[in-house]
Amino acid sequence: MAAYDALGDQKGSVVALNPKTGEVLAMVSKPTFNPNNLEEIWDELSQDEETPFLNRATAGLYAPGSTFKVVTAISAIENISDITTRTFQDDGVIYFNDTTSLENYDRIPHGSINLEQAFSVSSNVVFGTLAMELGNDKLKETAEKFYFNKEIPSSTLVLEDSSFPTYKKYEQGNIAQSGIGQSGVLASPMEMALIASTVANDGVMMEPNVVKEVVDPSGNKVSEVESKEIGEVISPETAQILQKYMRTVVTSGTATNANLWNVEVCGKTGTADHDSGDKVPHSWFIGFAPYENPEIAFAVILEEGGNSSRNAAEVAKDMLSNYYGE
Repeated sequence: MAAYDALGDQKGSVVALNPKTGEVLAMVSKPTFNPNNLEEIWDELSQDEETPFLNRATAGLYAPGSTFKVVTAISAIENISDITTRTFQDDGVIYFNDTTSLENYDRIPHGSINLEQAFSVSSNVVFGTLAMELGNDKLKETAEKFYFNKEIPSSTLVLEDSSFPTYKKYEQGNIAQSGIGQSGVLASPMEMALIASTVANDGVMMEPNVVKEVVDPSGNKVSEVESKEIGEVISPETAQILQKYMRTVVTSGTATNANLWNVEVCGKTGTADHDSGDKVPHSWFIGFAPYENPEIAFAVILEEGGNSSRNAAEVAKDMLSNYYGE
């Protein structure tokens, strides 16, 4: 209910997981409907262009935007030596040719920055450059470790497959865009919550589940769904670097509005263009809390919430405030 209330009247989804067990703590999709009078409202709902029958949490596929920079950063750390100590020159834009470029938000140049700073300010220039340096094959390989282009294992959920595209070496613009979660990259809110959960859990991805146990009418336990590891997706060392980077995003980067006074929140913001960029972008926020010994990991998307007075980070903050009783 806290996640449902935090989402308010906005279209979108909230997913929250226990990173240690994979237990689904919250899973909200809006717009929604009341199933108690489904027969009466079936025709109306079936024709509703807002698609209330679509479970956006598990079957909604969106460009993840800059939240995907978590995956790009991981790929760079795993594949490029000394990347965490390198200095980048961010002049606000990369030109591919006379007609194609990749820009930071408002073309803001961030100057001479390292990887953590680039992550904190969400530099498109740096992460587009990293994607080109990695190449499509290596970045795709890292994405597929997180179950892009694959079926995510779950004994209690059916999840739509997220996708990461294949590009030729000469498609540098598309490759750069894929590094910032655009250009054919599509992910469900559950996928992005699992990425945050895996980072929070020192690199181990847990199977997401909505059922803990089955009981009979008398309340006696019939069966139990045990927590299962999907596997170690990244090393604990890499996960801990990303944990630190995601904490910096909230303390001094693009998500200071997600700060809570009594809990150290960690996260990554995202603004995702869609439909050829002619619509208001989606607003994303993924993350976990607290920084030490995380208890909750989450993903929030607000459809066309990019210009809203209330963005995805603030929705997450409200949900976390309820979770921690602030």
